Amino acid sequence: MKQKELSAWLKMIIVICGFFGLLLCIYIGPEIGREMLLDSKNLQVLYTPFVAFIWITGIPFFIALALGWQICSDIGSDQAFTIKNASRLKIISVLSIIEGVLYIGALLYIFVVGSYYMNILFVFLLILFFSVVISVFTSMLSHLVRKASEIKQDNDLTI
Repeated sequence: MKQKELSAWLKMIIVICGFFGLLLCIYIGPEIGREMLLDSKNLQVLYTPFVAFIWITGIPFFIALALGWQICSDIGSDQAFTIKNASRLKIISVLSIIEGVLYIGALLYIFVVGSYYMNILFVFLLILFFSVVISVFTSMLSHLVRKASEIKQDNDLTI
């Protein structure tokens, strides 16, 4: 697969992820909150903080998608192994950790309040798992891209 074709496919995946992220933040998240929180008299006050939480956790997600788009653009122009891309991957790793910390805080809050909805717990744990996996892999990729960039710079200097 050529770099431009790979870049186009990766950008299409980023657009699809962005679409589903927007769908989650704008429609699915508030609807889930409406179904679970507004039906209960005790939990109605949690609806607005729940929706705000969903929107706040969308911020690191969309920043990571924008950084991923920039990396894909660099891949398309045959500049995949650069220090700039290694730094972007490291930032994505940190954003994923931030996302995980936000969901750990939400899980702790759920346990303190005592509103154990298994669906919400399952989704939060799933998001937490994926944030850890993404953080580890982007950190590893950042290290590899940085090393490849250093090797490329050394080769450019010797030729």
